[in-house]
Amino acid sequence: MRHRLATAALIAFLGSTADVSPLVAQFAQPPSSAAAALRYARVPLDDKGERAKTAIRGARKHHVIRPLPNQRKIAERKGYKRVSDLVNFPKFFPGLGIIYVKSETLPIGPFLCFDRNDRLIATVYMVPIKDIDDHKSFDAAGFAGRADHVSLYFNPGHPGVDVPHYHVVIWHVTKKEEARVAR
Repeated sequence: MRHRLATAALIAFLGSTADVSPLVAQFAQPPSSAAAALRYARVPLDDKGERAKTAIRGARKHHVIRPLPNQRKIAERKGYKRVSDLVNFPKFFPGLGIIYVKSETLPIGPFLCFDRNDRLIATVYMVPIKDIDDHKSFDAAGFAGRADHVSLYFNPGHPGVDVPHYHVVIWHVTKKEEARVAR
């Protein structure tokens, strides 16, 4: 019973770190944004009170497709280091991929997990069982991006976090895409 309460509290805590400001901003948009989303151009009236036909033709926009930024390089610029460079740990860990962390955030994290294409696939928090049993409060850095699903599982300890702990894995990809880091 004690572990169930601790697990529920942990999940509630991690849910509270989620950034919901984009959702709030979506509801706070002015009514004219619907017209902008549909690409309606506001064309000024000419001297006769008519809209200029050439202005409507010129209002069409060409879309430029840009590649997504390399999320791993962005993490490195923010001070994240590959876990395998910090401790005796494999460069690619089956199930989580290539893992990065800021050493000052240990043992909690967040740990950023990337696939072989440098795509952020998961954010992991490693919460020691002793801290849960001691009813310790946690202040961990939040994550950015969407969350598809969450996994919570026990780990007896490994290089970097040697004490028994829970992995709280916030997946940014679907379960099907999660399989890409299984091997």
